[in-house]
Amino acid sequence: MSPQPSFQGVTTELLTPFRADGSIDFDLLAGEVERQVAAGVNGLFTNGLASESLSLDADERVATTACVVEAARGRLPVMANVVANTVLEAERILRAYEASGVDAVCLQAPYVYPLSQPALLAHLDHLAQSTELPCGFYNAPQTGNTASPETVGRLFAQNPNVRYYKESTIDFLHIQTTLRLIGGPAVEFLNGTDATTVSVMRLGGQGVVSLISAVFPEEVLALTRAAQVGAWDQAWAAQDRLLRIRQALKTGPFDAGYKFASGLVGTPLGAMRPPLAELSSAQADTIERDLRELGLVR
Repeated sequence: MSPQPSFQGVTTELLTPFRADGSIDFDLLAGEVERQVAAGVNGLFTNGLASESLSLDADERVATTACVVEAARGRLPVMANVVANTVLEAERILRAYEASGVDAVCLQAPYVYPLSQPALLAHLDHLAQSTELPCGFYNAPQTGNTASPETVGRLFAQNPNVRYYKESTIDFLHIQTTLRLIGGPAVEFLNGTDATTVSVMRLGGQGVVSLISAVFPEEVLALTRAAQVGAWDQAWAAQDRLLRIRQALKTGPFDAGYKFASGLVGTPLGAMRPPLAELSSAQADTIERDLRELGLVR
């Protein structure tokens, strides 16, 4: 891959497959990568919050990422998310990601414990300066630590290797201000939720880190490809369809619906890791019915 790989278009946030006993199913994970390569997505993202990364310990986050890098074999760039609550743990994960051969890393705020904006910026600055890899920043309100547009602007200005932004605030004042502060040809501004991709791309974003594409990559590619050529009516229609798919997949607890649907279309992604719950039979029936109405399963 190039020193600064591109993740424009569709980058898939990979789901973590587990066996019934709670262990990671690396064979299914490698199969998930093959499905994404075959579909023609533009990149792979490991250890996002939606991938059950908080159910993994640090060694498992590294092991799943190494599996993805090996399975991708340079055919797609891999960005690995740094999920850690301390500087020491984050540095250890960074070193292991580097050794695994990832193409880029994504920096995420520590979670639960609140940080001031100066403390958050100092943490992110330190990590960005601790690696020569291209870096992204995942602005995830789920952590409890959302970086302000001004903090994001300073992070990018102070660190030339920070070149990707994963937007998950769903706050359009925040989005527009952040775009003004960091937008430009050197930065890839990527949406972080399938619900608002066309809106963000219409404002100047270059794509999405998508969870739906883990199950239905072609549907998300249809949206981004239309937006990239300015076919906005087509892109809005694709967005409306994705909202219906998203509503179906979010039936039930956390990502259980995504895993169930993936099995329906021939790419099994295993079980949830306890204590995260599986679908009830009624929820599974609802998802299957909704996807059948959309023409996505037979």
